[in-house]
Amino acid sequence: MKILIVEDEVNAREGLGNLLGKLSDNYIVCGKASDGEQGLILAKEYKPDLIFTDIEMPKLNGLDMIGKIKEDGQDPYVIILSGYSDFKYAQKGIKLGVEEYLLKPITYSALKSSMEQIERKFSLKNAELLVEGIPKEEILGQVLLNKGRNLDKFYKIIESNVKQHENMYLVNLYLRDEYEEKSEFIIKEIYDFMKYYKIEIFYYSVLKEYNYLPIFINTTTAFLEFIKMLKYNLLFSIRKSGFSSITVSVININGLAEIRSSLNELKRLSRWPIVFGNDEIIYEELISKLKINQCNYPREIENEVIKAIKNNDQARLVDSNEKFMSYLKANVYDPIDIIDICSKYIFSILTVSKSCNNDFYTQLKNEGILDSIKISCTFDELKERLDYVIDKVGEKNDDESTINSLIVRKAMNYIKEYYSDKISLEEIANGMNITPEYLSRLFTKELRKSFSDYLKEFRIEKAKELLTNKKMKIYEIAEKVGYSDSKYFCKVFKEYTGMAPKEYMKFY
Repeated sequence: MKILIVEDEVNAREGLGNLLGKLSDNYIVCGKASDGEQGLILAKEYKPDLIFTDIEMPKLNGLDMIGKIKEDGQDPYVIILSGYSDFKYAQKGIKLGVEEYLLKPITYSALKSSMEQIERKFSLKNAELLVEGIPKEEILGQVLLNKGRNLDKFYKIIESNVKQHENMYLVNLYLRDEYEEKSEFIIKEIYDFMKYYKIEIFYYSVLKEYNYLPIFINTTTAFLEFIKMLKYNLLFSIRKSGFSSITVSVININGLAEIRSSLNELKRLSRWPIVFGNDEIIYEELISKLKINQCNYPREIENEVIKAIKNNDQARLVDSNEKFMSYLKANVYDPIDIIDICSKYIFSILTVSKSCNNDFYTQLKNEGILDSIKISCTFDELKERLDYVIDKVGEKNDDESTINSLIVRKAMNYIKEYYSDKISLEEIANGMNITPEYLSRLFTKELRKSFSDYLKEFRIEKAKELLTNKKMKIYEIAEKVGYSDSKYFCKVFKEYTGMAPKEYMKFY
């Protein structure tokens, strides 16, 4: 058992380490820390099974340290060492899952008794991770993949534990590749979910080849109620923890035998967040209510993109790509059709780019961009990958910076001439035959500020010039620089200068 000691009193820290060594050779003190911050670092490094910690310590107290360790996805046993018997500490410790409290000075007999209890819990926990010597987290994955020498044995293990008269659900979490290293944290969320709803029979696995985390659940809960539990508890907790792209789908299994042939159904359902978004629990009945439209290939948009590539017209290229994405969202289409159309669209772009720049074509082909499109399971993934290709096409255009700068300069000149009127981003963009979104992006990229911030700053600078003359009234100056509401003008002026227009006039 790996043990971390976090205690700011050196004698107490060393004394505890010596006592643990006398109790058992199996107690390995992997680290000793003198404050909560150091303890947090050592916990991340060594991932201890048990942590002894004081409460009041420099930099970070023991309870806050334990809270951060739990947030990081670890779930060690915890024994609090303290001279404090105040109930408020006990209350917070209970919430954090603290196992024991040992009041200082620690006696040999009290420590031995506490460690015996921890040993029993630790042994039981490890036993639960193995079923007939097989790691529990491998069982479901092997049955779903329908492979391995012990396939029948794995299936029988599940069968022997399942209550056939209760409901059986197969839940699938699509993690995306960037979340692979966070699977431990997600698994903790799963265990919290099961504990909250008192679900005892469940199996999970991580299928890295698909970025899936399937869970088999046996429960008395009815299907629609179970959907609500997934959405408002599990998915909510995952979102709260910052995982915005993880999606959840679920199959209502009629009999345990269906589990062996469920992988293809999981694959099919996992694509539907492309249509529904990431915040719906995907299941067959939800899909069946949709009216699926025929998704025809947008040849006109493809022609625009090809023309933009050949003419090195980055503005039109980005604009056309946005049209393509909008087309995919305009109606309800089967996600397989959407993926096929995206693959065809990217292939067309790569083919045209090959005639212009073979090295660029080879680079994207080697990166497996088409394969990444075909395995996408969310609309965000598709958009990211299409935008990536468009950005790469734009990078090869040596005149890109000149084109972008010219567009921004035109917009700046327009502001300079018409700042006193009611001008807008949309108006300027329409005048240059580009989308407002594209113009906004260029503004931010070139000037490191948004269009609206630039317009406000320009108007305020003009207002400052007029205020120093002291020949005009404030409401007249406001109108002169494009503000019909003088109160709003005063508010904006103060935000940018730190003083009201009247104060500015007096100062200058």
